[in-house]
Amino acid sequence: MSLHKDLLRQAERLARLDAKKPKQANLRRAVSSVYYALFHFAVDEACRVAIGSQHDQTPFRQILARAFVHGTMSQACTSFAGGTLKASVTKGLSPALVIPSAIKTLATVFVELQEKRHIADYDLSERFRREDVLSLIQQAELATKDFAGLPTSNEKKFFLACLWAWGTLVKR
Repeated sequence: MSLHKDLLRQAERLARLDAKKPKQANLRRAVSSVYYALFHFAVDEACRVAIGSQHDQTPFRQILARAFVHGTMSQACTSFAGGTLKASVTKGLSPALVIPSAIKTLATVFVELQEKRHIADYDLSERFRREDVLSLIQQAELATKDFAGLPTSNEKKFFLACLWAWGTLVKR
C-alpha cells in the first residue's frame, strides 16, 4: 500500500473516530493527514516520472523526494489551478500549453488543503466540522484518482517537474 493511501485512510478514521461529537484534535489531525496524503502522492508521481517506477529505483526516488518544498509546490499549483501560466514559464512552447482538467483539479485541491492544514495546525479559533473534513478527504481521493488516470503526456510531466523547479522557472 502506498503512503498517500494510508494517510487518506488515517484521515477518514480520525474524522469518524468520535461517534457523536467529534473532537477538534481528531478533525485537525485528519485535515493534516489528508494534506500530507496529497503532498506525498504528488511527490511520488513526480519522482516516478523523473527516476522511474522499478523497485531498484526506490532509493533514488526517496532521495529525490526530499528535494520537494511545500511552498514551491503550492506556488506551482496556484498557477496551474488558474489554468494559465506566466509567459516566462511557457516561453518556447508552441502551441500554447493547455492544462488538462485533472491537473487543474489536483492543483486546486493541493492549494486548498495546504491552506486548511495551516488553519488546522495554527488557528485554534477555527472550528472544523466532520462533514467538511470528510468532504476534503473525498476531494483528495477524487483528485488523485483522476490524476493517476490521466495518460502520461508532456503536460503531465511538465506539471510534475514544475512542483520542484517552479522557483527557478519563475525567476527567469
